Amino acid sequence: MQASRKLFFKPDDYFAGLIEDIAAARRVIKMEMYIFELDSVGQAVIRALCRASQRGVSLRLLIDGIGSWRDAGRIAAQLRSCNGEVRIFHPLPWDFSLYRRALNAGRWYSQVFYFIASINHRNHRKLCLIDDRVAWLGSYNITSDHSNPASANADYYWHDTGIRVTGPAVASLVDNADQIWERKMDSVGARTRQFLASESIARRRHARLQLLSLLRGASRRICITNAYFNPSAKVLRTLKRKAKQGVCVQLLVPRHSDILFFPHLSRSFYADLLQSRIQVFEYHARILHSKTMIIDDYLIVGSTNLNYRSLLHDLELDLLVTDAGAIGQMEQRFRDDIAGSDEITLANWQQHPLLDRLLGLLARFLRYWL
Repeated sequence: MQASRKLFFKPDDYFAGLIEDIAAARRVIKMEMYIFELDSVGQAVIRALCRASQRGVSLRLLIDGIGSWRDAGRIAAQLRSCNGEVRIFHPLPWDFSLYRRALNAGRWYSQVFYFIASINHRNHRKLCLIDDRVAWLGSYNITSDHSNPASANADYYWHDTGIRVTGPAVASLVDNADQIWERKMDSVGARTRQFLASESIARRRHARLQLLSLLRGASRRICITNAYFNPSAKVLRTLKRKAKQGVCVQLLVPRHSDILFFPHLSRSFYADLLQSRIQVFEYHARILHSKTMIIDDYLIVGSTNLNYRSLLHDLELDLLVTDAGAIGQMEQRFRDDIAGSDEITLANWQQHPLLDRLLGLLARFLRYWL
């Protein structure tokens, strides 16, 4: 199959394309999803998955125990009834006996520490692989929240980014998904897995180093769209250094968020960013949930937020794109988003309400867990 990259900015287009590919599946469907809800979108996906399974397609689904807590049991029952295999990453209710390292951590307070650290790890990935030939990934969860059908405005939907991929890159995505799934099989029971801390930390560390390498190598531009901006110290230092070196660094963050206090936390970095000549824009047309970056001639699309949770705690998945057409699409979208946003300057930021700035500073005490 010829390699292709197709970006999606509207949820109706994304989910329609995903369901169409599921309907065309002939051998195997492998899906990982942070949030999977049995609303109108989730039910449509479930029906397509069950029909595929009834055609003889091998089906497996890995959902997160926190992200999909509301409907995890019903999703598992429905798909297992049509011969699908479902597993839940760190499910609820938490079962202390499943976290072996916690049980072997020595004194009771050490056991509690390791238990809390373990349950804090989530699988935040959004991935669907069709016949090991087509991959869907990005920031879309399986939920109608992204299209907000309850809104009076039919054209209202969240600001998300998805991508459909074919070609050689899919093979590496399949290998990656298979590794995660196989480690699930070594777990205690079918409902969870033992998180191997050394392996998981190494995987996250590699992704962090790769991102830092791309940022440090930027010579012209860094254009970031991110829903939950709470950068690590290294990422923050790198962005400031590149801006001072003359690289155009632009940051698009939400004015309003589905996590109410997060804009306050992001704003606590504004003064530092602006003093380093980084341009900051607050987007207010929609709920911003995308996680994308343009770094010179590279595009990153995926599930990773620039926060401690994504960089240190969760399993994430992002695609590095060099296709000129896709990059051109993202460039135009970023320009359009900037044009519809409010630029934050040092002058207007210093006039911002003191209470808002204090809330951001207070939120920093929790930044490691966010």
